[in-house]
Amino acid sequence: MAHLDSIMKWSRHRSTSPTANGDARAVASDPAHSRQAGSWPETFINPQDGSSMRLITAGEFTMGSTEQDLEYARNMDQDGPSFALYETPQFQLFVPPFYISVFAVTNGQFARFLSATQPGPALFDLWVYSSAHILKPDGGSAAYQVDRGFERHPAVHVTWFGAEAYCRWAKLRLPTEVEWEKSARGSDARLFPWGNEWHDDFLRWHYNSHPESEPTVPVDAYPEGRSPYGIFQMAGNVAEWCADWYQPNAYTDHAQGNRRPPPSGNERVLRGGTCVQWHKLKFRCAMRQASTPAFTNLDFTGIRCACDLPVFGV
Repeated sequence: MAHLDSIMKWSRHRSTSPTANGDARAVASDPAHSRQAGSWPETFINPQDGSSMRLITAGEFTMGSTEQDLEYARNMDQDGPSFALYETPQFQLFVPPFYISVFAVTNGQFARFLSATQPGPALFDLWVYSSAHILKPDGGSAAYQVDRGFERHPAVHVTWFGAEAYCRWAKLRLPTEVEWEKSARGSDARLFPWGNEWHDDFLRWHYNSHPESEPTVPVDAYPEGRSPYGIFQMAGNVAEWCADWYQPNAYTDHAQGNRRPPPSGNERVLRGGTCVQWHKLKFRCAMRQASTPAFTNLDFTGIRCACDLPVFGV
C-alpha cells in the first residue's frame, strides 16, 4: 500500500519524533503533516504480523473522570471496590493521529513471533510468565505451535517486556495510555467503549466466563462492544499493556499541561480489564491498572499494538 514503507520506517524512529517528545500541537500544525494526514488509509494490514491497523484521527477528546463519575463507578458493584481510583481530573486533551490495531495480538501471531526470534529459556521466561495454548518446539522443530482451535484467541500471560518485544519485532509499538483511552472512548466522554450503559453481554468477563469453559474468546468476538473507532475488546478478554510507566498523579500532570508520559516508575500501565474480573467498574474506558513489567500480578495480560504516522517527506 502507498505510504506503508513510510509508516513502518517512522515507527522504528518514534523516539525522535515530536509526538513522542510531547510536542503534539507542533506536529499537528505542521503544513506537511496536514497534507499527508489526509492521504493515510483508514486501515492497513501490517505486513510483518498481519495486524489490521485502524487510523485514529487527530483531535481533542475527554480524558479521565469527574468525581461524579467515580461515585457512579463505586456504586456499580454490590461489594464495591477495595482499591483507589487514580483517574482524575477530567480534561480535554489534543492527540495527534496514529494507528492502533483493531484486535489484540492472537496466539497464532505470538507463536510466529516466538518462532522467528527463538528466545532462550531465560528470555522466554522474561517475555511469558505462563504459557497457555502455545507449545514450545519439540524435537527437531523450530516452530512454536498453537493448540488447535485457539489460534484466534488472544495471547495471554505476557509480560510488559514480552509485549514490547513483540511490537518491536512487528515494527510497531505499544500505545501510550493517552492513545489507548482515546481509542476506547472516542470524543464523547463515554464510560464504556460501547456507550454509557452497562451490558453484560458486550464483553468477555467473569459473568459469562464459566469455570468449565475456556476463559478467553477469539479476538473478534463481541462486536457489539466495539469502540467508536471500531476497535474490538477494549473492555474484557485480556488486559492490555501500554508503553507508559504507571504514576498515580499522571492525569493531574496532563491536566496541568504536561503531555509527556511519566519518565520512570516501578510498574507499567494496563488497561481494559480481563475475562476473569468481576468488578464492572474495571471495564470503564478511564480505569487504570498497573503491574510490574517482568512478572505481572494480573492474569490474562495481552498485547495491542500501535504505530505513528510520518510527519515529514514521504
